[in-house]
Amino acid sequence: MLDAISRVACLGFEKSYRESVVLMTRSYLDKVKAVGAAENNTLPSEATAERTETLPAGFLLVASNLTSTKLRSDYRHRLLSLCSDVGLAAESKSGRSGADLMGPLLPAVAEICSDFDPVSSVEPSLLKLFRNLWFYIVLFGLAPPIQNNQASTKPVSTPLNTGESCVALQAVAGPYMWNSQWSVAVQRIAQGSPPLVVSSVKWLEDELELNALHNPGSRRGNGDEKAAVGQRTALSAALGGRVEVAAMSTISGVKATYLLAVAFLEILRFSGSGGILSATLNKSNSSFGCVFEYLLTPNLTPAVTQCLTAVVHRAFETMLSWLEERTSDIGEESNVRESVLSVHAGFLIKSMSQRDEHVRDLSVKLLTQLKEKFPQVLWNSSCLDLLLISVHNELTSGPVSDPAWVATIRSLYQKIAREWITSALSYAPCTTQGLIQENFCKPSGAQRTQHTADVVSLLSEIRICIGKNDWNGIRTANIPAVMDSAAAASGARKEAPDITLEVLSTAVVSATVKCNHAGEIAGMRRLFSTMGGLNMGVSPPGTQSGQAPQSFDEVFLSKFVRLLQDFVVTAEKQPIDNSQFRETCSQATALLLDHLVSDSRTNLEGFSQLIRLLCWCPAYISTPDAMETGIYIWTWLVSAAPSLGPLVLAELVDAWLWTMDTKRGLFASDMKYCGPDAKLRPHLIPGEPEAPPEKDPVEAIIAHRLWLGFFIDRFEVVRHDSIEQLLLLGRMLQGMMKSPTHFSHHPAATGTFFTAMQLGLNFCSCQDQFNLQKCNMGLQLLEDRVYRAALGWFAYAPEFYESPNKSFAQREAQSVSIFVHNLQNTSSTDSGSKPQGREGELNTADQIHPVWGSVDNYATAKEKRKQLLLMLSQNEADRLEVWAQPINTKDTSTFRGKISSDKWIDHCRTAFAVDPRIALSMPMRFPTNATLQSEITQLVQTHILELRTIPEALPFFITPKAVDENSALLQQLPHWAPCSVTQALEFFTSPYKGHPRVMAYVLRVMETYPPETVTFFMPQLVQSLRYDDGKLVEGYLLGAARRSNIFAHILIWHLQV
Repeated sequence: MLDAISRVACLGFEKSYRESVVLMTRSYLDKVKAVGAAENNTLPSEATAERTETLPAGFLLVASNLTSTKLRSDYRHRLLSLCSDVGLAAESKSGRSGADLMGPLLPAVAEICSDFDPVSSVEPSLLKLFRNLWFYIVLFGLAPPIQNNQASTKPVSTPLNTGESCVALQAVAGPYMWNSQWSVAVQRIAQGSPPLVVSSVKWLEDELELNALHNPGSRRGNGDEKAAVGQRTALSAALGGRVEVAAMSTISGVKATYLLAVAFLEILRFSGSGGILSATLNKSNSSFGCVFEYLLTPNLTPAVTQCLTAVVHRAFETMLSWLEERTSDIGEESNVRESVLSVHAGFLIKSMSQRDEHVRDLSVKLLTQLKEKFPQVLWNSSCLDLLLISVHNELTSGPVSDPAWVATIRSLYQKIAREWITSALSYAPCTTQGLIQENFCKPSGAQRTQHTADVVSLLSEIRICIGKNDWNGIRTANIPAVMDSAAAASGARKEAPDITLEVLSTAVVSATVKCNHAGEIAGMRRLFSTMGGLNMGVSPPGTQSGQAPQSFDEVFLSKFVRLLQDFVVTAEKQPIDNSQFRETCSQATALLLDHLVSDSRTNLEGFSQLIRLLCWCPAYISTPDAMETGIYIWTWLVSAAPSLGPLVLAELVDAWLWTMDTKRGLFASDMKYCGPDAKLRPHLIPGEPEAPPEKDPVEAIIAHRLWLGFFIDRFEVVRHDSIEQLLLLGRMLQGMMKSPTHFSHHPAATGTFFTAMQLGLNFCSCQDQFNLQKCNMGLQLLEDRVYRAALGWFAYAPEFYESPNKSFAQREAQSVSIFVHNLQNTSSTDSGSKPQGREGELNTADQIHPVWGSVDNYATAKEKRKQLLLMLSQNEADRLEVWAQPINTKDTSTFRGKISSDKWIDHCRTAFAVDPRIALSMPMRFPTNATLQSEITQLVQTHILELRTIPEALPFFITPKAVDENSALLQQLPHWAPCSVTQALEFFTSPYKGHPRVMAYVLRVMETYPPETVTFFMPQLVQSLRYDDGKLVEGYLLGAARRSNIFAHILIWHLQV
């Protein structure tokens, strides 16, 4: 019958609904009162089942099926009134908890409150009913625990005959004692409950009104004060110990219960959906609007203010925990997480204009903590827009204009906005400038033009440059490659040798250019639709009249795709017109973004091809100007349409790996003609000197340098919020670091190479982030590959590069110095932060490391390699600094500790274990170090069979002493790889006394060169005849003279002289 009555109430007829609901509520209340009036054993089981199962099921059925807004509002009021009556009835029963009486009603209350808007205006009578509900939920311990670090409280075995202090503490710390469905219901009720601020005139209603909820008759004797102490203790625990119990002495027991209810409600509100209130107007509201409502109430006592502030902090911590738990989410879940973060940050930005100083300061403090915990909010376009326009909107929306208040708020907004933009620029200058330009590109109406003066005064003071900036320490924007990339992203032309970007001027100019291109596309689209397309009117003779007309997108897509393909073909034969290339790319980007705004899903394949060409064309052309255009376009795409970020990055990673496979720029590892030595002294390189390349290899290297700056910028933006894009960057780094021989050793590539290593180290630092904890082993392996590749740079002799650009050498030195700084800051922390289990896996003797081979002690060997790399990199930075500023008397070195002989020996052995060529090149960097020379000599002679392919090892075992003693080591010379002709001729001198094995090796080297090349060294060859007892040199000279008439004539001349 009750089920039938419930279904009648759901039909929507007001009279039948009202009679049915009145009958059910009276029946439930009567049965609750009967529980206390009679002994439990005298009640029939049907009455208990009706109270605990049948009637609650009926209430839930009505709440689920009522559709009329008016009836739902009435039913919500009646159910909340029933809960208040049940709570009061349960409180009047001494020695019994009311949880089992109110709990069955909670699912129905949760259902009827599911569509209630907490931020709407609520009648005081309904607000009091919500307050009463939460008062009893907390009093009876029905809410789920809210204490994260669960205290070791004494477990309570039964809810009956229990002191209130234990019940309250257990409600805070857990474990939960009741039906799990009731806990879920309370969580749902929290999402639909308004803030429990009952009166706008007084903070709390009359003390007697709360005392009426908390029946003192149920507390016997002096139990009132004990109950109050218990509630204060529970409140202190709920607030995380932020407020001591002693500080709550002025708060009565019922007020403490009320504050505990506020704490439970607001913390549960944030733990449910991250603190987002889904309103009915299709927009999300931050729950901070509810929790700040308490602080805006007048006449608060200091103790109550302290407690309410602690509630705000606990709610904020709950929101941070909710976001941290979802840092590994991808796809739609990731978008939800970022939207929650954006909504809360936007609310805190708006709250900085509150007239209440305490709320204002609290908003600034929480916003600062939010930026530190989730830096990705710095590049959230909605937050940046709010920051730039809120100051004007909030100042003009006040009912009364107070000049002092206006000045205070404007100063605060200027300060926060300047810190925000400066911090964003210091880590990701490309993306930040793109977002500022997009802010200027938005439609300018009267409401936006009014705040222009504030924005101009703010941005006019912000600039970034190579030298001193507004931030402390070394950040991403200090890397020269990132700075060059930022200049390209801003659209500014680099005229001066030292880049100084004025954010305002470049943003205005670039925003104007972008708006012009967008206007061109929009105008052409309107004209196209007005004219009816291209196939209007009479068809020309010879064409098919039945051909379907092409759409605007199809026509211009095919045109831009063809133009971009033509640029690629032209670049293979001759230089392209850079201004025309930039214009075409900008128009294509405007078309692409216009298509996204129109939300059309037609011709997706064509637009995918256009995006691919926009990403790949600069890589194909591989010039600095083309790469600057590419960075400008890519920044425009990811700033105007963040959803394109993963797609753009995926194409760029593929293009980067393609340049590695095709050995371009930074990866031109097989190019022997490099550096000034190749031009001035070609015979220093083994084999026949190669002809100079047709294209200047430095241009492709600089293009890679600019490209790397953009990658580092994007890494800083996506490292905390986009696992997909992080994994794309990881794929790029894994491919790049797969082999240390991938890289060019051109001297102009020094800064670019170490910038790539910097990106690798920065990426490996993500292993401490929660969202990449599953990739720790892969990150550790990548870190090893980065160190191996970085050490590989020192396997060659040091060289210098003289650039026409006066600041080039200084930027190269700065790039290496920043790498050294980063290495110094990470070398001491990484080894100590590795999990023991992971190190134990790598320390096992029966495993072979994929990078280092067999290693006895991985941790110790790793630290030695880091110290070796640090020493060599610092030497490289000092060398380049002297090359850039040879007359600078200021000592800029930071790593000047004296290295002992034992340490030199340790460095030498470590380098030899990594790659013998690194150890063999060290004497060229430290030519006066005798310890190093003797240790390398010993290592070469010990491992001579392993070094046959390395000509640089010859001077360490072909010595005058070895020649005098006719050492057995000289027996390896017939198997040794040929060296350069200049190195071979050194063995013609008198200390080597024409040893037959040495002479045979030298002549074998000479045979690898054409006679015309060897004529340059004819004087040395003629003089070596003095020691040619075995006629070896004579035989070579006669044979070469037969092959070359020029050689024969020059030989005759030198013999006669």
